[in-house]
Amino acid sequence: MSPKQNSFDPHRDHRSGLPRVGYKVVSARMDDELVHELDELARHTGRSRGFYLRAALQEMLPVLKERYWHHDVETRQAELNEYNRFMEELGNSDS
Repeated sequence: MSPKQNSFDPHRDHRSGLPRVGYKVVSARMDDELVHELDELARHTGRSRGFYLRAALQEMLPVLKERYWHHDVETRQAELNEYNRFMEELGNSDS
């Protein structure tokens, strides 16, 4: 799938309007300035906060997954390598 297909397209957003069965409400704390900017955008364009929050998540979630999952794998691999070295040293000290 091309990056263009992954990007948020409001004309393709079938979730506008009332919530449908199977959708969940998610809340997040945000500072006043961020909420103000979001509200200004929503007011200026006639769209909802939710519309822009969904757009932002759809755009950024793949980036965040790649960044943080990759970091998590590297961290776990480093911990495993350290554990294996420790176990090897223990095995060598018993001989």
